[in-house]
Amino acid sequence: MPDPKQLKVNDRVRFVSLPEEWDNPKFTVHASCVRFMKQLIQRKYSSRIHELDENGFSWIEARIRKGNVIEYHGWCIFEETGWVKVQPRKKK
Repeated sequence: MPDPKQLKVNDRVRFVSLPEEWDNPKFTVHASCVRFMKQLIQRKYSSRIHELDENGFSWIEARIRKGNVIEYHGWCIFEETGWVKVQPRKKK
């Protein structure tokens, strides 16, 4: 499993499933977080790591279009599952 603390600014990640950690009965996830994560999974493109916080966790900024309105969201990657690091394309 990838370690979220190994990510660096400008790395790209793709969200591929809901994190397995969320299935734990002791873990509470707000319904809006589940909806947001499902939107990230449905995207056809990856997300870029925007910044690292003081604890070394990676943050992305995401823009979600709802009709004519664009919503801006920040998301911290704590979980080790549900995402993969995108390998950069090789230059020709």
